[in-house]
Amino acid sequence: MKRMVHLVGFFLVTSVIVVSVWLIPISNYFGNYLLWRVSSNAKAIGGDIENQGAHIRYVAYGLGEPVLLLHGGLSNKLSWFSQIPWLVQSGRRVILIDTRGHGESTSGDSAMSYQLFAQDTLMVLDRLGIQRTDIVGWSDGGIIGLLLALNAPQRVGKLVAISANFHPSGLIQDADNTQRDALMHKIIDWARSWWSGAGENHPALEAEIKALWRTAPQLNHADLKAITAPTLVITGENDIIDLPHSGELAQMLANAKIEIVLGAGHAAPITHARQVNALIASFLDIAN
Repeated sequence: MKRMVHLVGFFLVTSVIVVSVWLIPISNYFGNYLLWRVSSNAKAIGGDIENQGAHIRYVAYGLGEPVLLLHGGLSNKLSWFSQIPWLVQSGRRVILIDTRGHGESTSGDSAMSYQLFAQDTLMVLDRLGIQRTDIVGWSDGGIIGLLLALNAPQRVGKLVAISANFHPSGLIQDADNTQRDALMHKIIDWARSWWSGAGENHPALEAEIKALWRTAPQLNHADLKAITAPTLVITGENDIIDLPHSGELAQMLANAKIEIVLGAGHAAPITHARQVNALIASFLDIAN
């Protein structure tokens, strides 16, 4: 029941997002996800691991070669609703994780860091018996993917890094500081609490994650050159990650290319799902 309530709430938040991005027609993808959830016979394995006081929730759908989807900061695993069904239907095993403090995962008793998020992720893969996987990471998830490719290269096949930065300098000041009327501010705060899945804990989570964004990640050119996994860097034309920064990321990685999604911002996997899905499918050699 709790999960269904969360799905309904997530749908409402999605509706808010649709309005906020000029009525881009993404509702079909969410409707397809809901239909897939109730009709699919794909094998599902869910559970949690415990690490440094946190319970990290995960779920894996389907069989076949694994692909790990890592969501962005202040989001949760349901944000991949435009990608989950077709990836499972293509014959891939799709692994989803709620980053600590997000969704159904608890925060634990350690300070948030990308290194800790990566450690959590490896523990989930160990629990599932997955030695090597392709990774699609969005924003913070892309950063986690880069760290895994750097520090545990034997665990990473191909990497898709969507709207990811390798240093805080790559993050453009967003619109959080623009003035809004009180009602709009409350609506947006409510929507964000649903989007992160943190509910009443969202303000504390938001403060900690935004503090992290100001100081991390701290990857340098030598780190990037040491990452040998084939990598696709995807960024939006109007992303909050600076375009030259994304270009630098792709240039410095040992084996990477970049694709710019025209008209997209930081939420391209949702707002421009068709284009992003096609890029993922082509890079991972998946029929879409």
